[in-house]
Amino acid sequence: MDQSFNVSSVAERSSSFRADIQGLRALAIVLVIALHMNLTGFSAGFIGVDMFFVISGYVITQSLTRQPAKHTWANLGKFWSSRFIRIFPAAALVIVATIVAAYFLQGQAFNSDLITDARWATFYATNLRLIDSGANYFIQGLDQSLLTHYWALAVEQQFYLIFPVLVFALTWLSAEKYRKQLLQMLLVIVVIGSAVWSVLETQANPVSAYFSPLTRFWELGFGALVATFGTTRFKSLGYAGLVILLVCMFTFNSQTAYPGYLAWLPVLATGILLYSPLPALGVRPLRYIGDISYSLYLWHFLWLVLPTQTEEPLTDGFWPWLFLLGAIVTAVISYHFVERPIHRSIKLRNDRYSTFMIGAICIVGALLAIAVIENLYLRSIS
Repeated sequence: MDQSFNVSSVAERSSSFRADIQGLRALAIVLVIALHMNLTGFSAGFIGVDMFFVISGYVITQSLTRQPAKHTWANLGKFWSSRFIRIFPAAALVIVATIVAAYFLQGQAFNSDLITDARWATFYATNLRLIDSGANYFIQGLDQSLLTHYWALAVEQQFYLIFPVLVFALTWLSAEKYRKQLLQMLLVIVVIGSAVWSVLETQANPVSAYFSPLTRFWELGFGALVATFGTTRFKSLGYAGLVILLVCMFTFNSQTAYPGYLAWLPVLATGILLYSPLPALGVRPLRYIGDISYSLYLWHFLWLVLPTQTEEPLTDGFWPWLFLLGAIVTAVISYHFVERPIHRSIKLRNDRYSTFMIGAICIVGALLAIAVIENLYLRSIS
């Protein structure tokens, strides 16, 4: 979902930019939104999240391995401060908007569990909340939490708590000529271990398998592994990746045992497309959708799901398309006036204290808004 950790120079960012990756993000978000709109032929749209995981692992690893060696603590500080200004503001804004909109628009249909869900989402632990509550992402007719989609964001943040420490520690401890091989060996171990656990857990505990970081880390790890091999000019591989994604779309559905071993198909396809770039994915319209994909991922669920959970649901005719338009408009506004200005601020990039303060303010602000809604709710039922 998120774009990339990057604290390097403008020149380096522009030279390493790949428009096709934004196109891949665009494909991923379109699949996810089509799934949540219940569009015919897109019941496998959940593979969009797998694509996001692989892309994130790839982009983050490229950025991490460009950081100066022997500066472990400074690199970690830069990385985590970058996450704060990249992820927290937009995520906190949508959490607040969601709980406020739900309280005032749902009326008697308001589910107080959303208050608890919002707190878990604020600390990027929605996936653990869903595992604890035994939520099933695919049960038709069962109202989902309006913050269910934050589970994927939580998995990414949990991965980023651990992975950079391993990368920078490896960089600090190893000789330069062995560094790449050692990183690849580490990633192979992570991918194999997590993928095997994913298969076993999918059979034993499907809910935990779907949301657990332990069953999903291998997808980010696979993207990271692909990043260590660079790219190839052999374009036929890229088309093969697209074919595999199409096979997934036509064969997967809500009854598919997932992630398990079948997740290897969209993960492998995305890895192939990263290794063998297709210029067609870098066309300007796709690039722009990829640019706003993080904001669009955050906002779309509120717009598409809330209207189905009101006292008089709006689900027929043109309503879903109108709400999709609302999601796009708010995502564009969020991207241009919240996400992009903060992320591209040179002052914030060079002021680590301020970035950590922004992260803290986002968390505290969200918790205060949640507390206000909780107070209003308790007063309304007393």
